[in-house]
Amino acid sequence: MGCLKLLIKVVIIIFAIIGFKAAGCWDWCVKTFHILKETPSQEAMIEKSRDVADFSAIPDEYEIAKSANILGYRAVIAGHDATGQKFAVVNENKALKLTKQDFKDGSLKKKIDAVNKKLEYQYIHVENFQILKQGTMKAMGQTVPYAQFQADVTNLPVKTLKGIIAVAQDDEGKSKILVSANEKGKYSQIIAEQFFRHVKFTREEAEKGAKKEVKDKEQLNEDKEKIAETAQKAKELIENKIKKTEKNAE
Repeated sequence: MGCLKLLIKVVIIIFAIIGFKAAGCWDWCVKTFHILKETPSQEAMIEKSRDVADFSAIPDEYEIAKSANILGYRAVIAGHDATGQKFAVVNENKALKLTKQDFKDGSLKKKIDAVNKKLEYQYIHVENFQILKQGTMKAMGQTVPYAQFQADVTNLPVKTLKGIIAVAQDDEGKSKILVSANEKGKYSQIIAEQFFRHVKFTREEAEKGAKKEVKDKEQLNEDKEKIAETAQKAKELIENKIKKTEKNAE
């Protein structure tokens, strides 16, 4: 339960950071969560973001906006200027590990509802949180589960948000939390999937995955050889028994 509480806090603050700057919200976020103020080039932002993911292949219509440390979570935040849709990729840490299983076992909605009730007196929090549907999509080189939600947000210029929370996991089981949101009526699943499809695990993570895949294949081949050897021995044993039976019958 604790990890989901932190997750919702992170998501809410991301909503505040990634585009809802009116009414002093941006200055409050910068002061409270130590947001990086500078606006370096996209090439520099991509390089700085490599500890989270590889953003080098995202289409030109998407732009990395901020690299932030939010409540102890390392996050990269991007936007789609034409629609105002926002995106975030957040690294897990020791306090938070949302897994693909959380989307499959039917407990996600109950956990989030319980967390929202505990957060109802926070300055920025969500109300009327609804999971509209769940599904899967292509992201970070794999098929990931997502939950599409709608929620009212207090004390932000934008009152109603719609979007998704999804999770990708590398071969070591480490999670990347994927978030996309926009104002009610403007959220596009197509735009979200187009962005996350082009985000990849970093080369180091991909190399680990490739090494693991090679190791798994080697183990599989070894297992196949052992099975074939066992099958051959069993075949020879049966043939020998048949020969002995035929000889005794004579």
